Amino acid sequence: MFEPIGDKIVVEVIDGEDTTAGGVILPDIAQEETMRATVVAVGPGAMMLDGKYCNMQTKVGDIIIYPKLAMKKVEYRNTEYLILKENDVLVILTEESSDE
Repeated sequence: MFEPIGDKIVVEVIDGEDTTAGGVILPDIAQEETMRATVVAVGPGAMMLDGKYCNMQTKVGDIIIYPKLAMKKVEYRNTEYLILKENDVLVILTEESSDE
């Protein structure tokens, strides 16, 4: 499907919740602060001066948090994906909580 080059990753956005568990409606600005996505493809890593690739920290299936402005949108087969540099990823979530 996708084969990113260098230190790029392709992600599929996880729709943010517009209400909390208690029923409080979140404004758009609060939803944008925690942009989450699932990694669907990972490049080989940045090429170093010696011609070797630097290992990537992300892997397919990881849930990440990223800044809103650090991506490029792409639509493929009616699904929207984002392309990011791995360096722009803020956090890899290691455990999803069911009460978010």
